[in-house]
Amino acid sequence: MADSEFQRPTLAENISMLRTDLFSRLDVSDTIRRMDEDVRAKVYAAALHTVYGYIDYLALNMLPDKCDEAWLERHAAMKRCPRKQPTASAGFMRWDGVTNGITIKAEAVIQRDDLIQYTATADATSAGGVLRVPVVCSVTGRVGEIDDGVALYLVTPVNGLPSAGVADSIAGGFDIEDLETWRARVLERYYWTPLGGADGDYIVWAKEVPGITRAWTYRHWMGAGTVGVMVANDDPVNPIPDAATVAAAKAHITPLAPVAGADLYTFAPVAHSVDFRIRLTPDTVEVRAAVTAELRSFLLRDGYPEGELDISRMNEAISIATGEHSHVLVTPTANITIAKNELAILGALTWT
Repeated sequence: MADSEFQRPTLAENISMLRTDLFSRLDVSDTIRRMDEDVRAKVYAAALHTVYGYIDYLALNMLPDKCDEAWLERHAAMKRCPRKQPTASAGFMRWDGVTNGITIKAEAVIQRDDLIQYTATADATSAGGVLRVPVVCSVTGRVGEIDDGVALYLVTPVNGLPSAGVADSIAGGFDIEDLETWRARVLERYYWTPLGGADGDYIVWAKEVPGITRAWTYRHWMGAGTVGVMVANDDPVNPIPDAATVAAAKAHITPLAPVAGADLYTFAPVAHSVDFRIRLTPDTVEVRAAVTAELRSFLLRDGYPEGELDISRMNEAISIATGEHSHVLVTPTANITIAKNELAILGALTWT
């Protein structure tokens, strides 16, 4: 039962136990009476089995480490650690080379090729041949993320303006927090409850912001009495958060921290790009993709601030890739040290 030393009896064991008990206490020498008590034993055993099941369920959910989602919400509420909700991507739709004085009204609907829609959040008027309309995605999550220059279209045409424009700095959309990531934060609150601005407090506060899953605290970052908080995510491709997410982290931490706002510095890490040159056997598209994925995971694990990327660990990451038989790591040729304000990311991969 919930990994305890108590073993929950099976239904068959309950029936046998109750049947034996009833027969020993009652005079059931006649066949008819014996049949009645046998049925009664099975009914009682079924009820007892249900009670044991509910006790097992309670035992599993009484602590947050193995509880189900509904119970985790209750544990989180007691520790003031709510689940991070999804956010919508926001940015701009842009036209270049247009006539000055064209206006797009707030609430105008814009659409992507895959029918994901965005809404203008304010009126915008073209000037200097450029029209830049602030927009927000109509659905939350990373589905609203879009690269700069990707085509967007006005659902309702505007006189003098082409329906097609391009995305401009649309970002900031995050999915609802992963269940196990949330569970880890709740457990962290049991170990570390923020009180007066200790180093760990800033880390806990930073990780409450959507898009932030890792943080580091640096005392006297910009002089005596200042605190630096470096924030990042766990995206193996790009763990560096954008400026809006960093600003959101600072806005969240400032009212909680004992350090005055001017002495709190929240910033993103500098990307330390690590290039690899590898001779791979067999050298196929599939094996290359597997090696790439393993190297990204390795850099996410080992490429933390003030850490060191060991050559042997690099070779290990390549060796565990699915399909890899043998390899030669041509470069790097020595261990790589990561500075305190850096995170390692995968740079150029060259296959020889």
